[in-house]
Amino acid sequence: MKRTQTPILQTHALAIGYKASRQPAITIAQDLSLHMQRGQLVGLLGPNGAGKSTLMRTIAGMQKPLQGQILLNGADVHQIPAHDLAQHMSIVLTDRPNLGLLNGYALVALGRHPYTNWMGQLSEHDEDVVRWAVEAVGAEDLADKPVMELSDGQRQKLMIARALAQETELILLDEPTAYLDLPRRVEIMALLRHLAHDTGRAILISTHDLDLALRSADRLWLMSGGTIHTGTPEDLVLNGAFEAAFQSEGIAFDRQTGTFSLGTAPHTAVYVGGDGIAATWTRRALERAGYQLATESSASQAIITVTDTLTDGPCWHLHLADETYDVTSIDALLNTLQAHISSDR
Repeated sequence: MKRTQTPILQTHALAIGYKASRQPAITIAQDLSLHMQRGQLVGLLGPNGAGKSTLMRTIAGMQKPLQGQILLNGADVHQIPAHDLAQHMSIVLTDRPNLGLLNGYALVALGRHPYTNWMGQLSEHDEDVVRWAVEAVGAEDLADKPVMELSDGQRQKLMIARALAQETELILLDEPTAYLDLPRRVEIMALLRHLAHDTGRAILISTHDLDLALRSADRLWLMSGGTIHTGTPEDLVLNGAFEAAFQSEGIAFDRQTGTFSLGTAPHTAVYVGGDGIAATWTRRALERAGYQLATESSASQAIITVTDTLTDGPCWHLHLADETYDVTSIDALLNTLQAHISSDR
């Protein structure tokens, strides 16, 4: 008989929102029944105002639910003493804390606070855990540097290491890539996926990086319209939940490519022949410019053949009616198209 793993985190009939004195409660989402397993990276997605941060704070015990329960290893999060909760759940917030003159090692060592005495003295075991956490995120070269001198990406690595040093089974991260450039965002998401799978921790990450979440998360919690759709990224794309959640005037989600595009109605049909990187980026440029990509040359008003050689690089051959134009850049291709068939658009 196959055993099912007990979820580390569960919610039952959960309602989240705000309650002010002498005012009716404002419900953001309700009837939420969610669960997380150990060793999973779960992405929390949704449009602005959907309630992602509210859900994060409620799960973390920082805000009371309007209704329902949040269970961590079977115990109600809001009934667990703060000191005990800190040994089972850690959180990395979007805010940039003022860390004064701390160096990287001292910042990570703050994660041992739930285990130290009232003086904050680290034991030999604590020191071992801090060193392991620093190594786990690849931040050995940052340990002796003042945190105030580090880049956002370097600081975020250390904040994740601090959460690891806390030795909790569940880690919550609210927009951990918010201030990072694209390479650092990719690096942090890859790191989180690696940590979830290799250390067995459950990691819940709230993010606006939709493409990275689709590529990296084991499961998604997709908030929209006061409820949450859950499942693998691929299932949520295929059943239309992802598309519906981010539907907006002028923006369209393409299930075929898994990307967002400007939802302008395409006009002139163009066929692109050729393979390789140059042909791929040619198709993207044409879609961005509002052209429709034809699947057959006979159904197009213009035919573009892309050739690419090691010596000369890419070249574009544009066939319009009885004329052929050879250009050496996508910019020139778009300009030539616009000049010769703008009247048809």
